[in-house]
Amino acid sequence: MAIDARLLVLDEPTLGLDILFRKQFYDSLLNDYFDRSRTIVVATHQVDEIQDVLTDLMFINHGRIVFQCSMEEFESRYLEITVNPEKAAAARELKPIHERQVFGRSVMLFDRVGRQQLAAYGDVRSPSIADLFVAVMGDQAGAAQGAA
Repeated sequence: MAIDARLLVLDEPTLGLDILFRKQFYDSLLNDYFDRSRTIVVATHQVDEIQDVLTDLMFINHGRIVFQCSMEEFESRYLEITVNPEKAAAARELKPIHERQVFGRSVMLFDRVGRQQLAAYGDVRSPSIADLFVAVMGDQAGAAQGAA
């Protein structure tokens, strides 16, 4: 990071570091390197660790961009609910983009469905980037298998 470059690309920069050093690395990166005239691109599988410092989000599958948005858009557009079992069928009518089972309950991810509307079906929260990644990339895997 001693290089004075306008674009810094990091591929799994914290691989092999324990959580304490990973946190220190990202704090140092932001404090020492970032300013408005520089861009930092971080490719990582540890998205939950850097979610709070991102400005933009992109998922790439086999060299192709399959998802892209700003963090502002991510935070305003996506919601996740843990659905009360007796309301699961009704919640599905709102067309979740992804559903998974956790401890016998359905967890559904929605795109552009209002918080108030979803609250009638269960506990609403903002999803993590990892949750969205699983939804988007899981669909990509399913599409690839169907095409094969």
